[in-house]
Amino acid sequence: MRAAERLRLLILTDTAVLGPGGSERFLRNLLERLPPERYAIELVQLAAEPAPHQRVAELKNSAVRLVHAPIDAIYGRRALAAFTAIRRRVLRGEFDVVQSQHEKSDLISAALPRRLVRKISNRRDMGFQKSAKVRALFRRVNGRFDRFVAPTGSIIDALVAEENVQRLQCRTIPNGVDMQRFHPADADTRARLRQALGFDADARLVGCVARFTPVKRHVDMLAAFAQVRTRLPDAHLLLIGDGPLRADLEKQIAALDLGGAVHLLGARGDVEAILPALDAFVLASSTEGLSNAILEAQACGLPVAATRVGGNPDLVRDGDTGLLVPALAPDALAQALIALLHERAQAQAFGRRARARVEAQHSLEAMAAAYETVYRELAA
Repeated sequence: MRAAERLRLLILTDTAVLGPGGSERFLRNLLERLPPERYAIELVQLAAEPAPHQRVAELKNSAVRLVHAPIDAIYGRRALAAFTAIRRRVLRGEFDVVQSQHEKSDLISAALPRRLVRKISNRRDMGFQKSAKVRALFRRVNGRFDRFVAPTGSIIDALVAEENVQRLQCRTIPNGVDMQRFHPADADTRARLRQALGFDADARLVGCVARFTPVKRHVDMLAAFAQVRTRLPDAHLLLIGDGPLRADLEKQIAALDLGGAVHLLGARGDVEAILPALDAFVLASSTEGLSNAILEAQACGLPVAATRVGGNPDLVRDGDTGLLVPALAPDALAQALIALLHERAQAQAFGRRARARVEAQHSLEAMAAAYETVYRELAA
C-alpha cells in the first residue's frame, strides 16, 4: 500500500454499533477519530438495524459506511451468505485490514484467506460466553490472526493461558473516554440536573450504566441496595440501561419494597446529563473487560464501587479512586456503597483523583493513535 493511499479497513462486529452497550460505545469512539483522509472504513454488523427508540447515538464520520447483515447461528444459512459475500470482496482485494469483534465476527474473519488481508481480533471481554467447545475451536483458529488487541492485560493473560495465543502477537490498548462530553458539573448545573431527574440537592444518588443481562449482576446490586436503604433512607439507585432481565428486576424491586428508591431510566443517549448529578457509581458485574461505564463515571468525577473482576482493578484503585469488593458478594457491596454515600468528603476526593487519572491515561486521542499504529504496521 502506498503511503498516500487511504487504508481500507473492514470492521466486523456481532452487534449494532448505534445501540447501547460498552463495546458499541468503544467502536463509535474509535471510528469517529479515524481521519477520513487516511481511512476508508466499512462496518459490517451481524445484527439487525436497531429501531429508532433503541438508538443511543449517531456516527459522524464520512469515512465509515454502515452495513447490516444480520445472522443467527454461525453455521446457519444467513451466516454462510454473509461470509461468502465478504470473502468475495476480500478476493477482489477491496480491503487491507480486517478487524473483528465478538465470536461470530472472529470466526468469519478467521476463515478469510490470509494471503490477501491482515487480520486483527479485538477482544473486548474475558471470553465468558465461550463454551468449552467454542474455546477449543478458537485454539485451532487463533493462528489465523495477525494481531490480538484488548483493552486490559487481564484479557491478554487469559488469551495466552487458555486460547493458544502468542503474547508477541498481542497489544493492550486501553479504552478512551471523551473528557469534553463527560465531566463534573458545577454546583448550579448539578442542582439543575438533579431537578430534571426529580431529586433535591441533599438526596444521596448512586447510579449504574449497564445492560440488564446476567453477567452485570443487577440482582446482587439490588440486594446490596436494600441494605443501603436501611442505613441511609434518603438513598436512591438510578439504573440506566435495558435488556432481557428487566421484568425479573422489576419483580425483585417490588419484593424488596424498593419501588420508591430504585429508578429504571431505560437506555439513554444523554448519560452525560445524568452522571454528574450522582454521588457515586456502582458496577456489580461477575466479569468485565475494561468498562467504558466506569471510565465515563470517573471522568464525571464520581467515586466507584465495583467488583474485583477483569479490568476493573485497572480503573478503580481500592481506597484511592473508589472501592473494590468480591464478585457475587452483596453484603460487601452494600458496605462499600454505604461508605461512599455516608463519607461524602472522602468520596469526593476519590472522584477528583479518578478524574485526574482518566484524563492522564485514557484519552480518546491516545486510544485512536494506538490503533492507527497497529493498522499501519500490518498494512506495511
